[in-house]
Amino acid sequence: MGADKKSKSSATREKILQAAAQVVMDRGVEALTLDAVAKQAEVSKGGLLYHFPNKNALIVNLGEQLLQNFETALQHEFEQDDAPGTPGQWLRAYVRSTERMSKESLALFARLSSILVEMPPELLQSVEAYEKRFHQCLENDGIDPVQARIIQLAIDGLWFSEVFQMSVPNEERRTQVVETLLTMTRSLQ
Repeated sequence: MGADKKSKSSATREKILQAAAQVVMDRGVEALTLDAVAKQAEVSKGGLLYHFPNKNALIVNLGEQLLQNFETALQHEFEQDDAPGTPGQWLRAYVRSTERMSKESLALFARLSSILVEMPPELLQSVEAYEKRFHQCLENDGIDPVQARIIQLAIDGLWFSEVFQMSVPNEERRTQVVETLLTMTRSLQ
C-alpha cells in the first residue's frame, strides 16, 4: 500500500507540473499563480501546497523538469548514435537532442525565460550541476575541446534563435546547419 500511495503522490506531482506548464503556455507567465495551477490540475490548493510549498518551489521544479527531460533526450540520442564509441559521440548526441527539442519545450522555455532571468538559487544549483556535467562530457569527448565548444555554441545559437524567434533560418538552411555541425563532430579528432 505504501508504494501505491507514493505512486499516486508522484502522479499528482507530475499532474501539477503539467498544469503549471499549461497555464504558462495558455495564459503566459504572469498568470502562473498557485490558484490557477491548482484549478488547472484539478487539485485543491492544499494538495498543491503539499507538493510545492510556494510559487518559487513550483518554478524551480518546472525548470528542473525541463533540464531532466533534456538530459533524458540527450542520453537517448547518445545511445542511438550511428558511430558508438567514436570521438564526438557525446557532442553529436547534444546537437541532435538540441535540434529535436519539441516545439512545446521551446515555447515553454521562451515563456519562462522572463522569470528565469532572476533564477531562484535552488534552480541555479541544478543548472550549475548540469553545466558541470555538460562541460566534463564536452572536454572528454575525444575531439578538440575548442572546436567542440564552437559546435556547441552554434547549436545553442540555433536553439536560442528559435526560442526567441529571431533570425530563424528556413527549414532547408536549418537542416544544412545541423548536418554541417554533425559532420564537424566526425572530422575533429
